[in-house]
Amino acid sequence: MPYGFLAVYGFSACYFAACNRAVCYFTGVPWCAGARTRCAEGFSLIEVMVALAIAAIIAVFTVPSYRDHVLRSRIPEATSGLLLTGMRLEQHYQDHRSYANAARGCGIALPPAGQFTFNCTVPADGQSFLLSATGRGDGSMASFGYTLDHRGAQRTTALPTDWGTVPADCWIEKRQASC
Repeated sequence: MPYGFLAVYGFSACYFAACNRAVCYFTGVPWCAGARTRCAEGFSLIEVMVALAIAAIIAVFTVPSYRDHVLRSRIPEATSGLLLTGMRLEQHYQDHRSYANAARGCGIALPPAGQFTFNCTVPADGQSFLLSATGRGDGSMASFGYTLDHRGAQRTTALPTDWGTVPADCWIEKRQASC
């Protein structure tokens, strides 16, 4: 083989010298093709510890950020559910001149529970409503709560302590956001 040709044998990288003998690229130890011996393989303990330290430092910064992104990705279930239900209640009001229904307090069926449970409160006169989406207690969204009323007023009623203060007159959808 020509001088300087680099070949990879398993995890060992070797190059062939001018005398057609392989020499380990990393350690310079000769490699004899006939004896099937290879140059030294593996990593030293120091190299492994440095790699673990770098991985730990990266994890310290990425895991909290990833958790926030997961939480933020679940919030639209509540906000879109409230908006869709509010729109359907407005359509019910246009058809029946009331947000209420005799069979069930709210004039329409509520969205199914996923990460959030939905609730509809309609007074006896049926001329207003208050929709709420509350994070389910058995999941990571337990600390979140949002409301929507018949005027379209959006409120955040519950948040994790490190996300901000409540109540807020808007839907807070990310950490440290404000209205």
